[in-house]
Amino acid sequence: MKEQNEQKGKTVETKKQKREKYKPRSPRYPCISLREAVKNARALSEKEGRAFVAKEVAVNVWGYNKLHGRSLTILASMAQYGLINYQTGNVGISEDAFTIINAPRNSPERKAALEKCSKLPAIFDELYQNYPDNLPSDESLKWTLKQRGFTEEGAQITINCLRDTNMFITEELKDYTGGNGVTEVIGVKKEKQEFRGLPLIPQKPQYDSPKGNFVLSFTLPTGKNVTLTISGCKLTSLEIGFAKQLLNNHLEIYEKNLPKEEPKEEATS
Repeated sequence: MKEQNEQKGKTVETKKQKREKYKPRSPRYPCISLREAVKNARALSEKEGRAFVAKEVAVNVWGYNKLHGRSLTILASMAQYGLINYQTGNVGISEDAFTIINAPRNSPERKAALEKCSKLPAIFDELYQNYPDNLPSDESLKWTLKQRGFTEEGAQITINCLRDTNMFITEELKDYTGGNGVTEVIGVKKEKQEFRGLPLIPQKPQYDSPKGNFVLSFTLPTGKNVTLTISGCKLTSLEIGFAKQLLNNHLEIYEKNLPKEEPKEEATS
């Protein structure tokens, strides 16, 4: 009887191992966003500088007491963003990580490093190429990822990390000013404004209670009015960030599609 129970236990264990062996797995993707990855790189830099240390030491800096499933995926994600390098089994921050952490906030070197690292994960780069203008809804992204072999969980984590990475880049580069009179925000270039220094005239937001709308309006220095309506519900901070990015992109499209002004003919005497 004892032998039968032992044999049964081995059979159950074997079936469990088989289930684990054939459990569907997603293609490689980062399990954290670039925001958290940069935070980890900064913590490692503050603790160990640019030295290469044992992986156990690195994950301990990030709050893990040993190498296991979660800490190993964090290491893999850091490598996918290009923020750590390996040397004879040890890890240290990369040149790009050093630049992001230490370069002046508005420097072109830091901007270039941030934009580069945000696109290094292969799946992110693929999605940016598939949707060069704007990323679609989460549902569309999830369907695209599932067609690539992602599980439900893997697709959702990828989308969350991609969205937060975009948000992080937008936040970090919102005040970036390049040379030659060009201001760059999330890849959108805008020439210096002719009316720079003149104040905008904001109006107090109006709340349309029957429809549940907020109406935001302001007057440009040229005298023209711009109105933005937020319909039906209160936006979260994350949604406001997305709206800022999409508004910037749509304004760029609007600018590109404006009819070209005909050159004025000089009066002849």
